[in-house]
Order: sequence, then C-alpha cells, then structure tokens
Amino acid sequence: MKNTDLHTHSHYSDGQISPKNLVRLAKKRKIKNLALTDHNSTKGVNEAVVEGKKLGVRVIPGVEVRCDKGETLGYFIDTKNKELINNLKKSSKLVEKRVRDYCKKLQQKGYKISFEEIWRKYPKARGNINEFYPLYELHLKGYGKTLEIAKKLRKEKIKKMKIKELPIVKAIKLIKNAGGVPVLAHPWIDKDVLKEKTFKRIVKAGLKGIEINNGDRAPFRKKIYNKKIQNLARKYNLIITSGSDYHGLKLVRQMPGNHELGKNNCDERVIEELWQSKD
Repeated sequence: MKNTDLHTHSHYSDGQISPKNLVRLAKKRKIKNLALTDHNSTKGVNEAVVEGKKLGVRVIPGVEVRCDKGETLGYFIDTKNKELINNLKKSSKLVEKRVRDYCKKLQQKGYKISFEEIWRKYPKARGNINEFYPLYELHLKGYGKTLEIAKKLRKEKIKKMKIKELPIVKAIKLIKNAGGVPVLAHPWIDKDVLKEKTFKRIVKAGLKGIEINNGDRAPFRKKIYNKKIQNLARKYNLIITSGSDYHGLKLVRQMPGNHELGKNNCDERVIEELWQSKD
C-alpha cells in the first residue's frame, strides 16, 4: 500500500512544524510509515518516535545530509552516533556562518533582514539555520514569493561566502557507520551527481537507494530524469524511494510542485527493502 512518506522536515531544520505535530498530521492523512529527515539534524527524531508509538505510526529515524553533490538521505540511523552528529554540527555551523554573512550583504543592498532576527524567531533551528530562512523572511516582509526573490537576488549577483561542503562519499560512509541506509535525495538538483563517473563513485561508497519523486519538483525535475533514475536503479540494483519533502503548510505554498504530506507516498514494501539492505 502507498502509505509511506520517506521525506519530511520539522522545525529543527527548515520545517515549520514540531515532530509531534508532524506525526499527528501523518496519522490524520492515514500515513502508516513516516521518516523524519531533517537537514543535518536528528534532534526531533526521538520526539517523533515517541508520538508515533502512541498513535500507531511507524517513525523511521532519518536525516538529510547536506553534501558537495546535493543531499543524501539516511534511514534507520543511530541518532546518537557521535561521528555522524559531530560532522553534522560542523557542517551546520559553516552554513550558519554563510547565512549570517549573506544577511549582512543583503542589508548593504537595502533589504530589511538580519541574522539576529532569524535567530530570535526560530529558536528550535538555532545551530542549523540554512539559506532558506532569509528568503522566507523576505517573503514575509512583502518582497514576493521565495522563488521570485531567489531569482532576483541571483540577478543582483550578491555573492555567498564559499564554504567547504561535506563530500558526498564521506556523507554516505557516515550514514553507514551510524547503522543507516544511504539514499540519494532529489538527484535532479545537481547536474553532476547523475553523471556515470560520479554515480559509480557514490555507489561504490555504499549508496543503497535513489529518490525518484520529491513532491514533483517541476520545473526543477523534468520527466526525462524519471527514466534516467529508473535505469540507474536497475543497473546498480538500487531501491527507488519517494516522499513529499514536507516542510509545513505555509511552505508548501512557496515550493514548486505539490509537497503536501502524503501526496507523494511510496509503497510500504520500500521500508522493508531499505531495512534488508542494511550491511
């Protein structure tokens, strides 16, 4: 049955909903299996698991790791694995530094935004504030929709600070070392990751799955990618996953495609395939 959402976020990354309320919403939407996959954070997993046990929703401990080649999802991870957590914190700290610098540059261009304002407004995300927050805050201040703002800022050529991203091979190994199953998230957002040479390298590192749908991210995901992903999955014996990439009701309206919770479910057999693929 298609009752499994394998890609969701809470207010511990850039989502707008608590892990507890996320699970409650999943119950209302008749979702039987739910993975909480916050960006670079596992803080909300225990809360979600506890609520899931109360309501009869199976919560898969997960994470979405930011990498130099897109992002990698990790399922069934040990959320207290020190090596993984320390690397996630280190990566998030660099991202926050970049956001702080970006906010200053936006201020210099006349935009009414400050990192301190974001820090105060989103206490649960502190230590893990990413580049989406300034865009969303500018939207709330009347500058337009987040995608429109992003396009406008790119045209203005406001340069972001360069930071050293976690290599995708290392991210995959960190997930595996934490007892997890690495799956390539929305691979169409990085043009290089699906190239044969790169893809071979990450499969060799231990990749077990690939996400084929992610709230149907048109116009970012073109139909041609579906066939390419299916061919790669077949060639390298990978598990195909999907999920909503749910961030909260208000953000659903900001994102292209349909990212409503439960609107891009996969079959629950995928959960068993992921579990059986664990080394």
